[in-house]
This record gives sequence, structure tokens and C-alpha cells, in this order.
Amino acid sequence: MNASRLAWPGRALALCFAIGAAVYPGFGTVDLAVPIAAPSPAFVQASMLEGGWGLVLSLLVAVPFLVVFLNPAARAAAFGEVVVVGTVIGLTGMLAGQPAFLAVTAILGLCVGVLAAMLRGWTTAGRPRTWHLVLAAAPFAGAAAAMVLGEAASAAWLGVVGAVVALAVVLSRRGAVPDPRARLPLALAAAAALPWIWYAADMIRAAADGREPMEITMGLDHWPMQAALGIALVALAAWGHPIPAVTSGIASMSFGALAMGYPDHPASPGTIWGLAALIWGLTVLSWGLLRRRARSASGR
Repeated sequence: MNASRLAWPGRALALCFAIGAAVYPGFGTVDLAVPIAAPSPAFVQASMLEGGWGLVLSLLVAVPFLVVFLNPAARAAAFGEVVVVGTVIGLTGMLAGQPAFLAVTAILGLCVGVLAAMLRGWTTAGRPRTWHLVLAAAPFAGAAAAMVLGEAASAAWLGVVGAVVALAVVLSRRGAVPDPRARLPLALAAAAALPWIWYAADMIRAAADGREPMEITMGLDHWPMQAALGIALVALAAWGHPIPAVTSGIASMSFGALAMGYPDHPASPGTIWGLAALIWGLTVLSWGLLRRRARSASGR
């Protein structure tokens, strides 16, 4: 079968992979909504761990797959982000003595490989479509209806889903070809890497020591995923392409906001470091967007 005949099946499969990471079995958006929707006593102590798992699978995995669904021409950066995140997940799992995380690495690698084969030869850049806007607006409409009905948990989850889809719609319009000049300055990336690596090392120790609380999703402990979040944010920010820069910047800002909201909870670095993560995320986000704007303005 040629590339044109495989295009729409490939895009549909990318959507399925995104749903798998964001809803089931990954529970990315579900876990990310936990610390937002006034968590119940059963989950409040694990708010940071739930949020961290959600940030990885929603923003760093599901969003790139959604970008491929919306605009396959941007697949190089999107696939690259998924491969980087998958590799980091396997690495932190191994360092924590939990090799089961290598299954996540293998599954994400297989997903990328299958999609790359199916979409090979696609060169047409997608254009804005009305249904893209409808797709992004529908979850927010559902969230508003849930709020009216007094379903705060459902409203929070639908709001997170809407934010993920809206972000993917915006990023699907960004550059399809990576710009090597768009990387963060080495000194800035190195300075930010130190606290993130320190944080990841502490999360790995927590997993190895069986630190409470023990949160399990898909049979996997949340602590190594929390470590993967810290390392992945540095790796993606250093890349500099708008897609990984924006997703990692927003993930870092969200992590910082959670840390400030839950300063004394397990896996939280506290208010000061939470503020630092928020500022770092804003820096990465601004850098990615401004570099892309400069590249567009110059006609390159």
C-alpha cells in the first residue's frame, strides 16, 4: 500500500495512541485532574505523584500523538519527543530497580515505528480546519455543563482534556522542520539541569526505598515516572523545537504550580523550587515561541 492510502489509517492510529496515553490505559488526563479537583482524602497525599504521572502521559506523550493526528507533516518533532520521553521512562525505571518500565519504552517505540512507516512520504502541511476548533472546544463545553450540574471532578477532567486537545491544535500549526538554531543557550540549559537532576535522583531513591505513598497505575509505581518528568523536561527544553519546547515549558509551569499548591506533600520540592520551576517553564515556553516567530518573520 502506498503512503496516500495509509495516511488516514495512520492518523486514526495516532489518535488511538493519544487516547491510550491520555485516558485509558494511561490515565494521563485522569491523574492530572486529581490535584485540580479538590482531591478526596484518599488521593490528597499523592497529589504531586498523580499530577506528575498526568503531566508525562498527557503533555509529553498524548499531545505529540495528537499533533501527528492533526498534521502528519509535523511528525518528526512529535515522534522525537515521544522517543525521548519513552527512553527516559525506561532509564529511570531501571535506575529505580523497576525494569517493568522498559515495557513503556518498548510500547512507545513500537507506536512511533508503526506510525512512521504508515506516514512515510507525507509532505503536505496541514491547514487549519474548522473541525480542529470544534474538537478543542467540545471538552470545554462538557466541562461547563458538568460545572452547572455540580460535577466538579468531571468538570476538572474535561477541562484537562480540553487543554490537552487545544494545545495539540496550536502546536499542529507550528513548524514541521526543526530549527537547530532554536536551542536554548547551553549555559541556561545546564544551570536548569542541575536542580531537575537532583529532584529526579531523589524520586529514584524514593522508589528504591518504597517511600509512601505508593501509587500504582498500569502496575507501575509513580515515583520513577516522577523522576522521568524531571529529566525529560530538561532534555526537551534543550532541544528547542517549538513542539517539545512548548510542551515541556507548560509541563514545567504546571509542575511548579502544583508544588506551590501542595508544598508539604510527598514528591513536592516546596514553594521556592516550585516557583523556580514555574519561571523556568515560562522561559522555555517563551524561547520556543519567540524563536519560531523570528524564523517565520525572516522567511526561513
